[in-house]
Amino acid sequence: MNDAPAKSGPLLQAVDVEKSYHSKSQPVHVLSGASLEVQSGEFLGIVGASGSGKSTLLHIMGGLDRPGAGNVFFKGQNIFQQKNGFLEQFRNRHIGFVFQNFNLLPDFTALENTMFPGLIGNRDKKSVQEKAEELLGLLGLQDRLNHKPGELSGGETQRVALARSLVNQPDLVLADEPTGNLDSRASQHFMDLARKLNEETRQTFVIVTHNANIARSLDRVLQLADGRLNPIGKELIL
Repeated sequence: MNDAPAKSGPLLQAVDVEKSYHSKSQPVHVLSGASLEVQSGEFLGIVGASGSGKSTLLHIMGGLDRPGAGNVFFKGQNIFQQKNGFLEQFRNRHIGFVFQNFNLLPDFTALENTMFPGLIGNRDKKSVQEKAEELLGLLGLQDRLNHKPGELSGGETQRVALARSLVNQPDLVLADEPTGNLDSRASQHFMDLARKLNEETRQTFVIVTHNANIARSLDRVLQLADGRLNPIGKELIL
């Protein structure tokens, strides 16, 4: 993929995305023509009932899963119509992921976990370490670099996950229920940090959440229902 910024248009666009899973009795249609546009620098939220397909949509947007039908364009290129090996490179270079369960490597320190995407991408180890240390310091973890996940609090672990998602300086961070396993204080701290990054560096975020307070703090919110996305006013978020 050409890393030059797009001249115009959305950073990412999903068009009529469909996805079904087969149960023992009949297919379960999770996404039925879901479409959205994400502009560079947005702080966007997606809400919906449990099982509505929010995580599935995020995985498709980030190239972790393929749609049954429909297309996803990143800077104007269809990510599912490229040569073999493209998606792995696309995810590593352009997308940062933050998961509800953190998905940190238990035997790696906070610093090593943060560096991991950069090392996978064959970037210079010294520059990756410098960036990882910078991010962990920015997130208040400068004294926890050599601690493993089991030695960190939930909030600290999630901040490591956020640092890891940013180490390759991605165009887009996709966060799947990033505060789902945190208490209210840690949740708010995480969102304050994400907002600061968005405002100061124009980092683009798409955040899936079931937390009404978190959703109302986002700039724009889409609701996923019946397999489709629609804008929802903050006053209607319950």
